[in-house]
Amino acid sequence: MKFSISLTSGTNKPVSAAEIQAFAKSTEALGFHGIYVTDHFYHNNPNFHSVSAAAVLCAATKRLQIGFSAYQVPLRHPIVIAKEFAMLDALSEGRLVTAFATGSYKKEFEALGIPFNQRGKMLDEGIRAVKQLWENDTTSFCGDYWSFENVSIEPKPVQKPRMPIWIASWSGGGRPAARVAEFGDGWQASGLHTPIEQLSSGWSHIMAECELIKRDPATIKRAYVNTVVHFGSSPESAWTDFIKKSEKNSERHRELCLMGNEEQICTGIDELRESGMEEISFLLGVDEADKANILAADVIPRI
Repeated sequence: MKFSISLTSGTNKPVSAAEIQAFAKSTEALGFHGIYVTDHFYHNNPNFHSVSAAAVLCAATKRLQIGFSAYQVPLRHPIVIAKEFAMLDALSEGRLVTAFATGSYKKEFEALGIPFNQRGKMLDEGIRAVKQLWENDTTSFCGDYWSFENVSIEPKPVQKPRMPIWIASWSGGGRPAARVAEFGDGWQASGLHTPIEQLSSGWSHIMAECELIKRDPATIKRAYVNTVVHFGSSPESAWTDFIKKSEKNSERHRELCLMGNEEQICTGIDELRESGMEEISFLLGVDEADKANILAADVIPRI
């Protein structure tokens, strides 16, 4: 079991590179596996410009895996994506993992003039185009949403032939399962939206899709990301304190949050492990280094 951080702004105040750098260095020193940045241009909760924050993380760390939880492909042109990720892979000296998602906040798509109901098809097409840009010297692509001729992204990613591709989805059924089987080196389930009891069934759907295309599902990793955690003497007191910190916290799905004392948090982690998750990423604001310290000192050693 690996443990990582899903890093978000957590505050409406401007966040400096020094603050992100300090959090990253502390996280690395505590022994976490990676840091993944949440990705939105516009949302009802404060958020970073994800690629800018990831660049700071690359420079601030030497060992941590760097990535996203998760990056919304339909909101960008594939050439932009290919260039951004190739650069981040260079900045991190080959420690970058991609994590691609359809996106879920309809108002964000509407504000940017991007069709929300087409986002799944746009994700599929975008991944195919980006892979070609990473792996080929020169690429021409003709799709329903993006087309270009004789484009070369240089320099290429440090990792060959490309970085690992994780596919993020709330569930593992239907097209999301087929997408993981087709493209994914890993599956990111959502700690904000995926109930624990759906993880096993979701994985069963992914395995069935792998069988259809003759792929070994053992080659696909599994992570539960953006997991809300808050400490207290009991789940009830932890939830009450969590709400006091921000009214928007009341919008979280309480049943998905890990709440309570260290032993109760460990029980929730054990349930995730038993459901097949190989990595858990805790959703923390840049001002919540105290939680990372408690997790490293009092929770992870028990697991």
